[in-house]
Amino acid sequence: MFLQDQLLLMGGIAGLYLYDSALLLFHNEIVLETKRDGYIVSSGQAPEIVGRYLFLPNPCCPHRALMRLSWPDNGVADARGQLKRWMRARLALSAIAPWARMLLGLFFLGLPCALWIGKDVLLLSWLVLTYLTIIAMLTQVYQYRQALNLSPRAVAGIMFDVLLCAPFAMNIVRKISLRQAPPSNLSNVASSMLSAAENAMLAEILRKRIQVSLNLMEPGSEVSDTLHAYLARFEDYKP
Repeated sequence: MFLQDQLLLMGGIAGLYLYDSALLLFHNEIVLETKRDGYIVSSGQAPEIVGRYLFLPNPCCPHRALMRLSWPDNGVADARGQLKRWMRARLALSAIAPWARMLLGLFFLGLPCALWIGKDVLLLSWLVLTYLTIIAMLTQVYQYRQALNLSPRAVAGIMFDVLLCAPFAMNIVRKISLRQAPPSNLSNVASSMLSAAENAMLAEILRKRIQVSLNLMEPGSEVSDTLHAYLARFEDYKP
């Protein structure tokens, strides 16, 4: 395989991986990307794309779960039950996460090495190992389907998706985590799950976004006062 073909193949895989992981967020949406010692708070990157903001999670960390929240808060029914389900799903996803990291290594380290050496037996071995890894990961998804709050139809859809396009399998933790109901509304998540630095980042995001909304409203209106009061909750937060 010529170098140009190899580069095109790797570029196509990277493009599919990034496309599948990307989210388009509404003006009032926030994404929390989990990490070992907390969360990364993001509202997407400017400029707007058809009225939404592009969000790309860290491409080197497909094992991190994502939580999508919106503001202002509309309340969460059965918050305690949702928190229990979220924590159960997080635990199940932690068992699946190593497979996602392994697939990232197979696609972006193993495949380039096999292509560079150019031996057919290596390429065949890579293909077999990759699909064995995907099948093992899907087996765990099926085993943990109740903990992950997935219906049989949802599991079948995920399986079809990743078997049809193998690079999509790297995003399976993200996809499943986004299917989970958030454990609470944004205010409660900020006060109970985020650090002071993460709350400061969230307040800065809300300040910018809410100011855009306020520019379209009459000062002193009920909606305007509600947004000011909502923002104050985050700006006045003390750990």
